[in-house]
Amino acid sequence: MKSGFILKAVMHNLKHRKGAFLISVFAIACAFTFLSAVGSVTFGLAASAVNSALKFPLIVGPEGSSDTQLVMSTIFAVDKPAGKFKWDILEELKKDKRVVKAFPLCRADSLKGVPMIGVNNDFLNYVNMGYLDVKEGIDTENIFSETDVFRAVFGYKAAEMFGMKAGTVFTGSHGAVGDESARAHDEEAYTVAAILNPINGPEDFLIYVSTKSVWQIHEAETENLPMDVKTNELSAVLVKTVNPVATSQLEGEYSSRDGCTAVDTGKTIRRVVQYMNKAENIAGLFSYGTLLIVLVMVFVTILMSINERKKEMALMRTLGISRRSISLMVMIETMIITIMGVALGVVVGHFVLLYFKPLIDMNLGINLEPFIFTSIEVQGIFLTLIAGQLLALLGMLRIYRMNLIEEVARD
Repeated sequence: MKSGFILKAVMHNLKHRKGAFLISVFAIACAFTFLSAVGSVTFGLAASAVNSALKFPLIVGPEGSSDTQLVMSTIFAVDKPAGKFKWDILEELKKDKRVVKAFPLCRADSLKGVPMIGVNNDFLNYVNMGYLDVKEGIDTENIFSETDVFRAVFGYKAAEMFGMKAGTVFTGSHGAVGDESARAHDEEAYTVAAILNPINGPEDFLIYVSTKSVWQIHEAETENLPMDVKTNELSAVLVKTVNPVATSQLEGEYSSRDGCTAVDTGKTIRRVVQYMNKAENIAGLFSYGTLLIVLVMVFVTILMSINERKKEMALMRTLGISRRSISLMVMIETMIITIMGVALGVVVGHFVLLYFKPLIDMNLGINLEPFIFTSIEVQGIFLTLIAGQLLALLGMLRIYRMNLIEEVARD
């Protein structure tokens, strides 16, 4: 009987204070939405980075490239290459017994901001997980043929973004990232030869073309340069090594040579992930601080409600409702507010991520999982609920120590 009465009283009070109740729930939800978003984006970046590091343990690039720049401009294609270096480096790497595979990369053009990466058939055969759509007559083992170099292979998400299908014809524009002022290469058109199945990595957001097509389009731009400068230049080489020891050895050797540098992808990725984890922790602290402020606000509104309901509580006491039962009302109210706020924040946060997923994926080169729960989010749920109940306990103690009859008489 008392339990039913208490629950009815709690619901009556929340309905009576509907404005304060909704504001409290909304404030907690907003803080938690941010926490959910930070955790999911950080997890997506880290997962994509780690998977890519396993595919290509070593990256060789032009001299002057920083480790992070070389990784971001090749694996994720979200940064500009630092320069170019000679094809001879690739040939040396292919002959090295410590190298399993070596893949050339050329970056010069883009399609409305999406990078067009010059690669060869070996690279496509290594990274692909089958093809979603293939132009009739195309040999998938030899897409970039010697006779027709102006073919393109779209990553799943890039094709979805532009509505591309096998057989579609398009032209790119000059520049690694492209913009409205970039010069269009109208003189040479590409044909979409195939569209990759989803790989769930940066490859889904890129466009692959033949290295030879990149050289042919830009050959006229280097007419006045010496032959050894304008022939067969690369932006980077992605290397699969036999083991971590070989990776370390090759990194040291090629970093000390003139004209090129090398980075251990795994070490660089770990450093990037550490920075992301620090950023996540800082964002988490900010979110937790915001949540604490919100919970204090909830606590203050509950105390104000207690003062407003002294007569109502005194009447309950005369009806035989104990101070303990009345105090429990405060804890139940706070629990309802925090649980609803957290639940709303989690739901809204993940649906916001789902809505912005295409934009986040394309700009960060990741495949975001909008409905995955991260550790920072789970920790936030427990900390919020615990903090809410601790504050509710303070309100309970205030009621328990209050002589309601005297308080009403004093008023």
